Amino acid sequence: MGNAIDIALGIAVKAHAGQTDLDEAPVILHPLTVGLMGHTDEERMAGFLHDVLEDSDYNADGILAAGIPESVVNALKLLTHERNTPYMEYVRAIIASGNPIAIRVKFNDLTHNLARGKAYPDLQKKHGEALALVSKAVEELDRVTLYTPADGTEYVVFAAGCFWGVQYLMSRQKGVLNTYSGYTGGSEDYPTYEMVRSHRTSHLEAVLVEFDPGAVSFRELCKLFFEIHDPGQTDGQGPDKGQQYLSGIFYTGETQLQVSRELIGYLKDNGHEVNTRVERAGKFWIAEGLHQDYYEKNGGSPYCHLRRRKFK
Repeated sequence: MGNAIDIALGIAVKAHAGQTDLDEAPVILHPLTVGLMGHTDEERMAGFLHDVLEDSDYNADGILAAGIPESVVNALKLLTHERNTPYMEYVRAIIASGNPIAIRVKFNDLTHNLARGKAYPDLQKKHGEALALVSKAVEELDRVTLYTPADGTEYVVFAAGCFWGVQYLMSRQKGVLNTYSGYTGGSEDYPTYEMVRSHRTSHLEAVLVEFDPGAVSFRELCKLFFEIHDPGQTDGQGPDKGQQYLSGIFYTGETQLQVSRELIGYLKDNGHEVNTRVERAGKFWIAEGLHQDYYEKNGGSPYCHLRRRKFK
């Protein structure tokens, strides 16, 4: 998404050219700061662009056509404050949407506004009240919990690159009951997205799949796993580079292990390189709420996972 970030920066600079704030400082300094506070590429882009629809001639269709992802444009629509809408009503609508990009960007926007607006008591009061509301929503988005299966639950954990796309595709498979984006394969407790992304833990981004074996076999799920990523890649997955994006199957029974080995053998016999890590499932940490059902909440579709048939 490097090019999209460059596009977002370019649009923001052009949109705010010549604009100044109450202190006569360049307006562009605020969106630049809010963007750099983002945890993900999408949050950074939305941060850079969060005031553009309000304060310039750009519209959502034009930003989308310029190459900004649909998920970011959807967040920008929520972040745009219509002048006739009371401010707190606008903030509550962002929270109620459940859109993690919009919520995080609004949190960063308010945090920065509060820090720079001490000379304006009325604005400080408004931003402080709004930040208190948004902070509660962010707490929910930032919570990491340990997965505990219910008795009799059949599940497997797959690591195949960025967990957003893997969850999206796995959740649409018939017979899948629940999916959770999270972290596994490491020894540290309560890993966070920032820790995993910056390689301060040994975890992989992964998706836990609970399924009904009467409706879908593990074999079918495992075939889907191998067909939505490149199991031969050893430096990441697709455009996402880093150890957290490596390929892995974390099995919960001997049948899953045997089927995994059988399918790996089939792929190798048919010319595919496979470097998938296969080991018994250990602790699985359910990731922060902002990473759950990411594309359903934000709109758009996976840009880093496409299914390519490899099995007859």
